[in-house]
Amino acid sequence: MSLKITNVTLPDRKGSWQIAIANGYITEIAAANSTAKITEPILDAQGKLLIPGLVDAHIHLDKALLLDRYPAEAGTFTEALQKTLQAKSEYTVSDIQTRARKVIEQAIAFGTTAMRTHVEVDPILQLKSLEALLPLKEEYAWGITLQLAVFAQEGITNQSGTVDLLRQAMSMGGDVIGSAPYVDPNPEENIRQVFKIAQEFNCDVDFHLDFLDDDAPLLLPVVIKETLQHNWQQRVCLGHMTKLAGLTPKQLAAFIPSLKKAGIAILALPATDLYMMARQDTHNSRRGVAPIHRLAESGITVGIATNNVQNLFTPFGDGDLLKICTLLAQILQLGTTTSHQLCLEMATSRAAKAIGIEDYGIEVGKIADLVLLEAKSISAVIGTAPINRTTIKRGKIVAQRHSVINFGENIKF
Repeated sequence: MSLKITNVTLPDRKGSWQIAIANGYITEIAAANSTAKITEPILDAQGKLLIPGLVDAHIHLDKALLLDRYPAEAGTFTEALQKTLQAKSEYTVSDIQTRARKVIEQAIAFGTTAMRTHVEVDPILQLKSLEALLPLKEEYAWGITLQLAVFAQEGITNQSGTVDLLRQAMSMGGDVIGSAPYVDPNPEENIRQVFKIAQEFNCDVDFHLDFLDDDAPLLLPVVIKETLQHNWQQRVCLGHMTKLAGLTPKQLAAFIPSLKKAGIAILALPATDLYMMARQDTHNSRRGVAPIHRLAESGITVGIATNNVQNLFTPFGDGDLLKICTLLAQILQLGTTTSHQLCLEMATSRAAKAIGIEDYGIEVGKIADLVLLEAKSISAVIGTAPINRTTIKRGKIVAQRHSVINFGENIKF
């Protein structure tokens, strides 16, 4: 499969460019109308902006689109946990797949070419979510690279048989192992158990960590210690980390050396974090989103992700990562051209690195996972999340999204 994209605008280069793609990889980047090799077919970008494919590094497909069944009454994290636990008893493989397919297909149309979904495993749900989502990896491989992170949402030490279920899930084809230690009565042992399984299956680790805005001590030092003891550098990703937003600059800076030594990646999930955090604040409410722009300045691998789509944890969203970029820029007051570039990287190349995807970006020799946007600059992308998009997966056009506007007498209902 070959493709040539002509008359394209690139984020970090002036002028007009053309890109040659062969066998799923970028083979040449040259000034438009140069003597670069001609390949067929040709896609005339007409000056549109080309970016790397979006990477949704943290999402929950198995509990997406539940809001119509379980609407919020209190809107709290506790209610979300309790009602979602109730919903699990009603899940079927077909139900999970129907909801997951809708989110995946929307994501591909939005330009997402890689995704890590957390797959819940516990004594109530058993292995149902994994049984539902495993076939979707192959079914949607034409448009998206799907990683399955086996995930203990309800705890480990308090749920008899969960460790065996997690091991079984990894044996069935899980890619990554993780948990939410803050819901476990023994969070440190929870973390140790996850690292043991990771070592057994030689897989990466992905924790939901330091999320609740209570007075419990940070679990980050425990994860750093276990990462170094197991020599798991560059293989650990942490989602949420909202408690970092409550640290002083000096306290935050104190973690930088050990985070860099451990090679730990941190993801902010602003749609959920902003909605759930600081509910007890009566005034001067905290934003509750990890200061990942500050971590990025220090060389920490950072990214952003969707997390949830229309459920009790996040009663909003449609899986569009560019909208998450806009939200993050507003929350963290990222208004400069340079900070907009950072926002976009945190949803593309930096997010890819956070979940272990190599060869990502618009460079010769890298995977041709790309999105063509109706925009001339990154600031326009962050500011408007353009509707018109063309998604390219491994050099093949897999989705096109367009707006249609009718005026006056031509409108039909």
